[in-house]
Amino acid sequence: MDAIEGTQGREPARSRIPGGLALGVGLCAGLAALSAALWPWLGSGEANAAVAATPAPIDGKRAFGYLEKICAIGPRIAGSEANAKQRQLAAEHFKAAGATVREQPFTGDHPLTGEKVRMVNLIAAWHPERARRVVISVHYDTRPFPDEETDPERKKQPFLGANDGAAGVALLMEIANHMKDLKTPWGVDLVLFDGEELVYGRHPETQGQYFLGSKEFARAYVEDQEREKLRFEYVAGIVLDMVGGKNLHLPQEPNSLSLAQNLVRDVWTVARQIGAKSFKTQVGREVLDDHLALNNAGIPAIDIIDFDYPYWHKADDLPKNCSAESLAEVGRVVTAWLSVPQRRGRR
Repeated sequence: MDAIEGTQGREPARSRIPGGLALGVGLCAGLAALSAALWPWLGSGEANAAVAATPAPIDGKRAFGYLEKICAIGPRIAGSEANAKQRQLAAEHFKAAGATVREQPFTGDHPLTGEKVRMVNLIAAWHPERARRVVISVHYDTRPFPDEETDPERKKQPFLGANDGAAGVALLMEIANHMKDLKTPWGVDLVLFDGEELVYGRHPETQGQYFLGSKEFARAYVEDQEREKLRFEYVAGIVLDMVGGKNLHLPQEPNSLSLAQNLVRDVWTVARQIGAKSFKTQVGREVLDDHLALNNAGIPAIDIIDFDYPYWHKADDLPKNCSAESLAEVGRVVTAWLSVPQRRGRR
């Protein structure tokens, strides 16, 4: 993922919006500011009374253990053996937790060699018989190298992606432990996207494309709808990215506010109800992430992301800079939101 308004050496990413995904990005700043101004009214009173949010007993220490186990595999670049090993680990875990698990294979072009890279999205479904569903997603591939490092030698070090990759997978594994007992009226798909950042540097000829997995997921969903093959509809989606860092800071992401404002309000209202202090009511920076592809497929989706994580795409994105408490808090918010029988569409 990348921020549209880069700071601290981060390049502006307006040119990186994939074709067909530029859904009102230019309007985000104004809408985000309006939402922030109206927040005290929109998220209080009647809305609070109508929602009874009950989080699952998320075990942050256990989730952190999953994070460490994933990082021990090593760098998990799309198409690598380590990537496949991580996917197998997650699939076995989801099956043991009662999910119906399937793979969604696809291919992409390697940005340096042009060779085809085999990639796979992983979809773990609970209550597959339910027609109205929500998707909770993360990416599980890692950046090829820590390209935000300023020291050339450190750029050569392996990138483990403890927060930027492993944290999301670990949290979905912990949420899976509670899905059998979670009282939710929705079918729930926990999805791992591959190829989110098979990207090398910033040169347009060698950089590559972001969000390959979510774009394939969206393409298949739309195609099946058009062929009338689907017996279900995704009514909402949440993307979790870099949610395991210490000193977690989760403002509202402007593209999410523009494209799925009601969903942002619902999630942040639940966060406030259960005392999740890392969820901030102020508006953060615009971020290009997997939620754009979901919205482009007609799925109202938001991004929950800490883009102020200081080790973003750096060699020190390691387990020591992540937090069991952060994982637990986000997991409690997500499961509490799943317990609320309320979906109000985009706006």
